[in-house]
Amino acid sequence: MFSGNYSNALDDKGRVAIPARFRETLAGASDDRLMVTIFEVAGVPCLEAYPARGWQDFLDELQSRSGAFSQNRLLFESAYVGSAQPCQPDKQGRILLPQGLRRYAEMDQDVVFAGVGRKFRIFGAAGYDKVVAAYRSMLRDNPDLFRDLGI
Repeated sequence: MFSGNYSNALDDKGRVAIPARFRETLAGASDDRLMVTIFEVAGVPCLEAYPARGWQDFLDELQSRSGAFSQNRLLFESAYVGSAQPCQPDKQGRILLPQGLRRYAEMDQDVVFAGVGRKFRIFGAAGYDKVVAAYRSMLRDNPDLFRDLGI
């Protein structure tokens, strides 16, 4: 499982080193290949990365659900699934994030990896700061906000 957050920097070619803890998780699953797609948290664009096997499990689950022709599903599949790109780490543990994905996620040089269980998210550093600020503000305004999560 992926957890924690880690900062790193994109190089001039758009490569970024996957945090060591995340590489360990991938190695433990014998699956270092990633599928990276677009996502958004609290209005902040970011990227979501799945181990290749986890991505396939996700697609299998999606295909097994009813409503194959609902407009919501078609929209989701077209944007989320259709934007996914394979990213293979190099020998130094870096992945090349395609330019279109970097542009979507508004990434400059500094990025933040945030583990969220079976996948992780990659934010531009400024975007991640906005997400954390939104979380803190919401929690201050309503301490019971996340009670339905069972935490």
